Amino acid sequence: MKKIGLLALALAGVQAAQGQSIAAGTVSLGGNIGYSRTTNKQSSTYNRSGSGGTYSYSSESSTSQFSIALSGGYFVADNLALGLSVMHGSASSTYKNTSSLSPQPVTLPDLAPNTTTRVGGFAQYYKMLSEQFGVVGTLGAGYLHNKANSYDNNGSGGSVAVSLQGNGYYADLTPGIVFFPIPKLGLSASIGSLALAHISNDPPEYAGNSTVRPAEYENTVTTFGANFGLDRLQFGGTYYFGRQALPLLKAKAPGQYGPGLFCAHQA
Repeated sequence: MKKIGLLALALAGVQAAQGQSIAAGTVSLGGNIGYSRTTNKQSSTYNRSGSGGTYSYSSESSTSQFSIALSGGYFVADNLALGLSVMHGSASSTYKNTSSLSPQPVTLPDLAPNTTTRVGGFAQYYKMLSEQFGVVGTLGAGYLHNKANSYDNNGSGGSVAVSLQGNGYYADLTPGIVFFPIPKLGLSASIGSLALAHISNDPPEYAGNSTVRPAEYENTVTTFGANFGLDRLQFGGTYYFGRQALPLLKAKAPGQYGPGLFCAHQA
């Protein structure tokens, strides 16, 4: 009888653990947003050739980055989802140069924002630590498109706007946390990823066509590394269609569980 009572308690524990999972067949639809701002200041002092003396030069740039992503997934097994995602990011920068040879700072015209677009698939695994809180890992890969705008002296000694764009692929592994205020709504947060990106760039385009495009041009960039930090903080929300709440277990007197459970409580 005592063994029967212990078995019943074990089954109740299994039921609670299953209630904490996200069951196979659940459909998820969500997205996330991120924002950061970076300021870069640098200054230098140079010797003046011929006339002697020195002059100073300083530059300052500020960049504001914003990203938004949408995703949809299907749970092929408990706590394991496969899906598709699309992300678009934009970074706008301002530039200001100051020289002791010039009485006034030179503020360069704002350039078009740098943009990044990603489209790909993902696999996502949840580990629920309680009914409301868990950790989640997302492995994603797909197509990547970048467009960057900056200033270059172009060999002329002045500042010339240049645009560079390319296509490639990405793969990343992103850990995060998830909180369920209600069973079907999850709020998530992450602060970066372990990422690989490969981009093949087209020939640069200078403002005013001041440079002839080369007949042959090759520029590929491959990056791999762990990128974590508050500047990569992202918040998201996901709705889980079909997810059910964990039934509450009501306390009962020992006799209400039947003789087996009653015996399990005996010393």
